Amino acid sequence: MLSYLHGFHAGGAADVLKHSALVFCLSYLKQKEKPLLCVDTHAGAGFYDLSSSAEWEQGIGRLIHAEALPPMLASYVRFNCPDVPAPAGEAALPAVQSSVPAGLLYSGSPAIMAKLLEKGDRLVCFELHPREFETLTVSMAELRKGEGGPAIETRREDGPGGIRSLLPPPSRRGLVFIDPSWEEREEYETIPGAVMEALRRFPEGTFMIWYPLLTLAKEKAVSSSPVGDTLFGLSNIKRCRLELYTGIPGTGAETKSSPRGMYGSGLVIYNPPWTLRAALEEALPFLAKLLGGSHGGWRLDWEA
Repeated sequence: MLSYLHGFHAGGAADVLKHSALVFCLSYLKQKEKPLLCVDTHAGAGFYDLSSSAEWEQGIGRLIHAEALPPMLASYVRFNCPDVPAPAGEAALPAVQSSVPAGLLYSGSPAIMAKLLEKGDRLVCFELHPREFETLTVSMAELRKGEGGPAIETRREDGPGGIRSLLPPPSRRGLVFIDPSWEEREEYETIPGAVMEALRRFPEGTFMIWYPLLTLAKEKAVSSSPVGDTLFGLSNIKRCRLELYTGIPGTGAETKSSPRGMYGSGLVIYNPPWTLRAALEEALPFLAKLLGGSHGGWRLDWEA
């Protein structure tokens, strides 16, 4: 939906969940030197000014001031706060050049991927919104400068439809990050369909699909099953589902910026790293307490 802007929600609880998992999964994949393809189907602007976000203080803002962060969360925070000590064995992050547009401070998913990828890797970012695409192109151009970086493409095309032509990559190694707005009813059909087709073409790839947990969900108009159940049931290959609850549906404890009452969000990940399970079992209870308080909760389903 072209009226949806990632920046309004930048750094919120949903970003904490999906971006911390993204950092972990991609860092794991980068342990091998073989070239890697990364695809972001709903890339947004790349970086965000947190002064324009309605949610960051209840998300990454709380992590910045928290003590004894689990390593998975500390790695995520370091993309925006380099002074946070690196977990043992973790390499330093490349700095963003000063000519990136002023005020863009928070690293979105394409910036995270661009910083972690190296020479020989490829990153393809899709974004339809004209203003977001323009900013994305400038931001990615800065991260593309110099020797040793990945090949980065920005495309003003439909992401879920565009991934078909990219899969499977020649190296047979890749990560696809799918982060829709879920504001259009059709997405509840087109996104699962695109994931099924992608899994058929590239069954060994890592696929990460984010979804909101809503009191008033449009999915009910097109399906009798919650979207998380639908996404988790698309294939029987190794997969996991993680959900973070920061409110209680129907009680007024949902995210105030969501007209449909978002009380949490989730990720379905196909072919997750085997080490992710233990990291989530440590990070999710921490996040539920820190970001949800008395309304907090979490869920983790793992199918090997």
